[in-house]
Amino acid sequence: MRSRLLLFLSANRMLVQLMAGKKIASQLEFNNSQEGREAFAVFLQPIKSPAYLLVDLIEEDFRHETIPHLIGRNRNALLQRRFDQYYRGTQFHQATLLQRQKTGRRDDEMLFSALTNPALITPWLDIMHAQKIPLAGIYSVPQISAPLVKNHEPDHLLLISWEKSAGLRQSYFIERRLQISRLTPFHAVSSFQDAVAKELSRTYQYLKSLSLLPDGQRLDVRILGHGDDLVELQKNLPENSDMHYEFASLDEVAAQLKIDCRFTDSDASQIFLHELAVRPPKAHYANIGHTHYFTLWQLRNALGWLSGTVLAASMMWGAANIMLNNGKAAAAEPLRIQAQHTSEEAREITQKFAGVFSGTRASSMDMKTSVLIMRKLDQYAPIPQTFLKPISAVLNHFPKIELDNIGWQTKTSGPDGNGTAAVTGSIPYRYTSGTTITLKANLRGFASDYRAALAYLDNFQRELNATGYQSTVITKPLDIDPSGSIADQHETNEKSLDFSMQLVRKIPA
Repeated sequence: MRSRLLLFLSANRMLVQLMAGKKIASQLEFNNSQEGREAFAVFLQPIKSPAYLLVDLIEEDFRHETIPHLIGRNRNALLQRRFDQYYRGTQFHQATLLQRQKTGRRDDEMLFSALTNPALITPWLDIMHAQKIPLAGIYSVPQISAPLVKNHEPDHLLLISWEKSAGLRQSYFIERRLQISRLTPFHAVSSFQDAVAKELSRTYQYLKSLSLLPDGQRLDVRILGHGDDLVELQKNLPENSDMHYEFASLDEVAAQLKIDCRFTDSDASQIFLHELAVRPPKAHYANIGHTHYFTLWQLRNALGWLSGTVLAASMMWGAANIMLNNGKAAAAEPLRIQAQHTSEEAREITQKFAGVFSGTRASSMDMKTSVLIMRKLDQYAPIPQTFLKPISAVLNHFPKIELDNIGWQTKTSGPDGNGTAAVTGSIPYRYTSGTTITLKANLRGFASDYRAALAYLDNFQRELNATGYQSTVITKPLDIDPSGSIADQHETNEKSLDFSMQLVRKIPA
């Protein structure tokens, strides 16, 4: 049975659910403190299941922007410039395509979002990385909310939910596409009912001020909550021609989504955790460094499935052959007699040829010379695996280095250094095979922390040297020469953390 680890992070706690299929095997809470994080680390020690992290934090920012429609490297470069402009202080950011315009240049309407306080997330991620937990991604409650409104016709819809450890979440959708989301902390209000009554009018005015809700447009409000709370809300919410209310019981929503859960209050955490487990969005806030062990976990599972498939096919093929052989045992006897007769004829022919060419057999000295020549020739052009495998092993220790290009060149030279091996008779001797490797790569995840980037590159170079290479950095991600200009280089280079390196490995004969 497939198991998964569902994590729900708010400002004050981490809720952990270990799922066995669709059932909750265990559920724990850890406070956002040193003691809580230490207990979380102990809990993770025996866990090998993939983890999905859902966050519900105030520090989530949303920005709308229209950009030219680009593809490939140009699009990635443009998005990275926007991230550097809006969210330089955090690595947890993403860009979502809302729609492509149908007129004019047909530009892309994008939603840029980010978790702007990395300090709330990083300590938990460090613990999971140290335990080698395969983290699939980092998601937010607004992202998970989209499937809950996909079957609703209103073009302007406000979804309201409450998570008791985080607060009141209000997510606004236009044509079922997320536009913006707000979170009111749980300590700012006394109850779910008070929070809805107090914040709904504020959110309406906020949407009008941002021009997200057109003049004269009615706002449809869908409220998720416990049945008892919804009854009270229907009594107390004022009639308003600008807003239309829809009250959705959590028990009814759970039944529609086939969630085996009984709700005692209006806490909708289980709804969002179920959506995360069943339909995790493709886009999330994690980068390749965070999901490194999840990629390895996927690869290991794929190889396991492939091995099982090959084994099953081999067994079926073998069984079919056995059945075929048993069914044709009588027909095989004539073939065996014919094969024996053919073998006898071949032996007679071989004996005849041995007599004809008996005087042309090579001497033992010539055979020894031939073997020595072949061994020497093998050293002229060593196979790439011999010098690329150690580099691959070193790169595996540095996940923040992204390789763009690798090239190599093999040269041979004799003892006289003129590029030709010395010869005795016809046998080369005392030559050196040298391989020069050129790496072009870039550093990811450092933003503008150049000191950390350079230190990371130095550690990479030292580990390469320890494996037997002579490494030289050709171009650094930051020009630290006294005559250079850091400001100029940052303005002219699109990727300021690109670097290139030359590796030399000499193998004496």
